[in-house]
This record gives sequence, structure tokens and C-alpha cells, in this order.
Amino acid sequence: MLRPSRVDKLLRPNRDDAIVLTPVAPLVTPDDPGDHRKVLAWFATEYQALLSAVRQAASNGFDVHTWQLAWALESFLGRRGHWHDAAAAQRAALDAANRLSDLYAQARSRGCLAYAYIRLGRYGDAHAHLLQALEFYEQLGDLIGQAHAHRSLSWVLDRQGSYQEALSHALQAAELFQADGHRAGQARALNAIGWFHIQLGDPDEGLVHCRQALSLQREIGDQFGQADTLDSIAAGYRYLGHYQEAIASYKQALNLYCEFGDRYDEADTLACLGDTHLDDGSPASAGAAWSRALTILDELGHPDAAQVRKKLDRLADAANRRGISS
Repeated sequence: MLRPSRVDKLLRPNRDDAIVLTPVAPLVTPDDPGDHRKVLAWFATEYQALLSAVRQAASNGFDVHTWQLAWALESFLGRRGHWHDAAAAQRAALDAANRLSDLYAQARSRGCLAYAYIRLGRYGDAHAHLLQALEFYEQLGDLIGQAHAHRSLSWVLDRQGSYQEALSHALQAAELFQADGHRAGQARALNAIGWFHIQLGDPDEGLVHCRQALSLQREIGDQFGQADTLDSIAAGYRYLGHYQEAIASYKQALNLYCEFGDRYDEADTLACLGDTHLDDGSPASAGAAWSRALTILDELGHPDAAQVRKKLDRLADAANRRGISS
């Protein structure tokens, strides 16, 4: 049999919020899941059954199994854009953690639920869950948990345009990760710090932090983290008007997102790539990137599709006007 936690590890080999799972039953030997492509295919086939297992575990009082199984599903559900399913699984997980009166399980489940809520645009709910998770981690003296909560809070604030406050949380996350020697978390926090400097109008400072993050991620082999950082580096280059460098970095990020099956971030990077092509005076390339992004966003049912569709409509209108004037 395949164990969800084992296949999750192949999706995110440097997952920096790993938990200690309940041991498998005696005489049960988990199969080797193979590589991450096989893992994606396995999850795609089995995830509805796994969601049913979460519900069944919750209904039958297997509370530890409920929250841990939901945790193990988070990477796949998030990466493939199944955010409503992820939120439902994490709500069941949080209910189970509450029944257990397990602060650690509650904190983890609140963090995972917040992740799904951010993707669904429920920023207020996500913020509230993360503040509670942070409080629990502080009670537990869990520095890494606190660091994750701060980094996630920075993400919520990023989505709301509160970049200065977000930067403060990213700095706290970096300090906590560094204090514990947690290199994967430190690299992601450095990327966040760089990103917020870029958003605050200081791309040179932002690129310094992002390059530090990328160097560390390459050193530890965190390819998925590299994708996020390359996306940030591309944004810094675009801000500076270095469009060819930005395009090259976006394409590197895109290749990694495709490799790991991250559909939403693939679409988001394609949309940014299209914007940069347009800045660089290549409307045809912009349209091709936006069309690919729109296909994915429509498949995910994501509201960002409307914005990309408007860009394609404006591009078509501009082409028509040029045709009429000529």
C-alpha cells in the first residue's frame, strides 16, 4: 500500500512543516511510491477516496488519523487547485484537533486551513486562524511553528496590499528560522523579504534577498522553493525594466511549476510573463502566455480568469484598431 505521508514527501521533499505521523499498523509495509510524477498520478486517481477516508475517520472518532491525513493531502490539493476540498478536509482536521485538545494539532490544522482560505480569497478568516495558530505555537515554545505562522501572515497581508506589515512578519519568520537552523524555511523567508522590498519600490534591495534565497535553495536542493524565488526575481527585473532577464526568470519558474504540477502558480506566472512580454513590445507573445494562463484558470474555476480575459480582450481590440487604421 502507498501511505499518503510518503507520497506527500515526494511532492514536497523539502516541506518545512513536517509532522511526526502515527506509525503504520503492524505487518503493514508501505510501498515505494516512485518519483513525484507517479505521485501526482496516484493522488489524482486516489484523492477522492482519500477525502472520503478523512470524512470516515472523523465520523468514527479516529481524530489523530483525521488531522494527520488531512495534513498529508494538503500539498496535492493545493497544487492542483482543489481548494474547496482542502478547506473541507482541514475543517474536519481542526474539529478533530479540538476534540483531542491537542494544541500542536490545532495549530497545524489552523495553518493548513488558512492556506486554503487564502487561495479562496477569504483573507479575514485566514488571518484569524493564523493569529490563533501563532498563539498556540508561542504557548508550545515552537519556534518553527511561529516562523511558519509569521510567513503565512505575510502572505495574507501581501494579498491585501499591506506590504509594510507583511515585510515585518517576513523578517520575524526569517529570524526564527535562522535561530533554529532551519535552512529551507530561512530561504523562503528571505524570498518573502525580497518580494516585499520589490512591492515597496526597492527592487535592488529585493533582488539581493531573493538571490540569497535562491543560492540557499540550490544548495539544499529545494526546487519548488526555487520556483517561487525565480518568480520574485523576475518581478524585480521587470520593475527595473530589464525585461529579457525577467522573461528568462519567469520561464525558469514556469518550468519548475509545470514539473511539480502546481497549476495555479503556473497560471499566475504565465500571466506575469504575458505582462512582461507586452512591456517588452511583444503583444503576440503576451497573448500566447495569457491564453495559456486563462485555460488553466478556467479549469480551476479561479476568479483571476476574469482579469486575464480582459487583457486578452484589450489585446484583440488593439489589434482590430490597428487593422482598421491600416
